[in-house]
Amino acid sequence: MNNGNPSRVGGRRRRTGSEQGGSSGHRRAAPRGAGYSGKRRAAGASAVAIPLPGDRDDLELNRLHLAVAGAVGLVIAIGVTIVLGNLPDGGQGGADQEDAAYLYAGGQALPDDFADRHPSLVEQINAELEARYGLTPEQLYDEAVRPDGLRVVLTLDQALQEAAEQTSGEAGVVAVEPGTGAVRCYYGAERSTGTDQVGAAAPHPPSSVFDMITAATALEGGASIDSWWSDEDNDVRLAEAVQESRTGAMDAVAEKYGVQAVLDTAHRMGLNTIADGKGTVYDLGTGEYGGLSAADFGTYPVSVVDMAGVYATIAAGGLQADTHFIERVIDTGDEEVPPGQEVATNQAIAETTAQDLQFLGLGEAEAIEDRDFFGVGADYYGETTQSWFVGAIPQLSVAAWANGEAAAAGGVSLWRTVIDTAIETNDYEAEQLPGASGEGEDLTEDIVGDDGQIDPDSAYCEANPDAEGCGGETSASPSASDSPSPDDTSEAPDPDPDPTSSEPEPEPSTSDEPEPEPSTSESCDWPWC
Repeated sequence: MNNGNPSRVGGRRRRTGSEQGGSSGHRRAAPRGAGYSGKRRAAGASAVAIPLPGDRDDLELNRLHLAVAGAVGLVIAIGVTIVLGNLPDGGQGGADQEDAAYLYAGGQALPDDFADRHPSLVEQINAELEARYGLTPEQLYDEAVRPDGLRVVLTLDQALQEAAEQTSGEAGVVAVEPGTGAVRCYYGAERSTGTDQVGAAAPHPPSSVFDMITAATALEGGASIDSWWSDEDNDVRLAEAVQESRTGAMDAVAEKYGVQAVLDTAHRMGLNTIADGKGTVYDLGTGEYGGLSAADFGTYPVSVVDMAGVYATIAAGGLQADTHFIERVIDTGDEEVPPGQEVATNQAIAETTAQDLQFLGLGEAEAIEDRDFFGVGADYYGETTQSWFVGAIPQLSVAAWANGEAAAAGGVSLWRTVIDTAIETNDYEAEQLPGASGEGEDLTEDIVGDDGQIDPDSAYCEANPDAEGCGGETSASPSASDSPSPDDTSEAPDPDPDPTSSEPEPEPSTSDEPEPEPSTSESCDWPWC
């Protein structure tokens, strides 16, 4: 097994709607209740519509793409840095918290029109405030009415939020901190589209970005990244199936382990809801998945915020934390008000599973300031063209989605904008990802035919010509072919004593010479006999 750390981004293939009526990505989701259960709805977002090189029909997120996107992101980051330089404390915020009902993580007050631009986000914040703290907006600071009211410090990073809001078009982006679940960036073009584009109310078909969940199911089930799967007329390892978006192979993996196992894994990793091809939304917490098919996971819409949380789980070594928007609540003396409900965490998948998933999605190290990251990008072609890029560095997971004209740039440009801004403003250190774990079994059962044989012309047999099932000799067959001759000669003297049984004593002496042959054949290592 290759346990190295090659920096790369696999080419992504497009996925289209299923024959049963795949979603276009604009399915209506059932309304959510106001209660907070750790399942977050996020506000919609927009992507920077900057074309990338290459054929859009086959999005190739390779080194060139990321280098170009990196240059774009660098220009944007420089602009953001200039803006931040004109803010107090260089945009980082000081120890003192401003007087306002809602504050950024750095203590800066939110803009006065924030609620008008992000009504769904504010609704979620208030639902979390009531569920976790037992508080309502009427108890928060108001300069005229309640100058001694409480203040809510959000998880949102001002620099990331403002960078995301520079975008235009129908798109969305969410940034989640691995290990804590803190939402650092949350934007979704709600004002321009009228819908929260990154939350449960507007899920989108994930295409290949869902493959990480399917692969996690196989790894948790004991398979290795070098296990083999049938991809229509080809056989591929799990590693290539994910890196090259081999739809047939990934569907075969999902079908082997089943809908329930895949969605159980998805829920543990942070996916809260999924919609079917008709727009019916399933709450994965109930364990009821309706008539979903294992072969259509790439077409079933999911929310952008949930996918950011799933990849945050991978970045955190398998530790899942519920996404949330409130960092703390403080009183007039800046003292924290203890919450009644803490943010839930769980070890969703094994650390080795997360390690292997990071390895499968490794990107070009030189593309982001010579640092490792992992991610998956994909296009979905339904009624409209949609583009995703979801990936993470150890300190931040970002999910970006774009639709229509905004999708021409691919989700990668918006992803780079947020990642570059985060690195610039937060001084994230470059960390190397560990590489593959080497755990698991190299399964081959999916490529074995009904006759128990494997196509001798397959990639597996080309790589393993002597493997059992490929028509080559197994370790047992040579000894079987060589052993008959010594066995036959050793048995030849036995019939002779029968007719000369009248003289049993002399016979052993005459058989002294043939007897060593069977004795030697039993102790002999067959290649040297």
